[in-house]
Amino acid sequence: MAVNDAYHEYMDDVNNSEGFYVTPTRDGSVIFGCIRPMLGEFSGEEIHRKAEVAARHAVEEHNRKSLGSTLEFLKIVNLNVEPTAGAMYYMTVAAGEDSGDSRLYEVKVWEKINSGFRVEIFRPAPYSMKSSGNLLVQMRFNF
Repeated sequence: MAVNDAYHEYMDDVNNSEGFYVTPTRDGSVIFGCIRPMLGEFSGEEIHRKAEVAARHAVEEHNRKSLGSTLEFLKIVNLNVEPTAGAMYYMTVAAGEDSGDSRLYEVKVWEKINSGFRVEIFRPAPYSMKSSGNLLVQMRFNF
């Protein structure tokens, strides 16, 4: 795949999903300094630990601002990370609702260097990826 083709494919993913769903390049290469999926060798335990802390913070902040209903963090379903002054986490998070149902949310959290977290986006996920291993099989809509 030509470098320009890979970059255009990447930019289409970023623009269409606001960074939440970025497809790995076909040849496994990485565009440095950009949002990338945390798959395979890039899915280090430390990154996932920090992302979970950020996700839990976002759910707690949502609950503080929410009138009436509260959510319980369940797990991170999808994780993309962008290196910044700290890290920007683009996560699809499963959360339990008061009704007992679980729902997916898109959560974007900026982990600032030495100053904590800033929740940029917290919203119901319009869709999620259904996967079989690392192979994306289909998209499932949550409307």
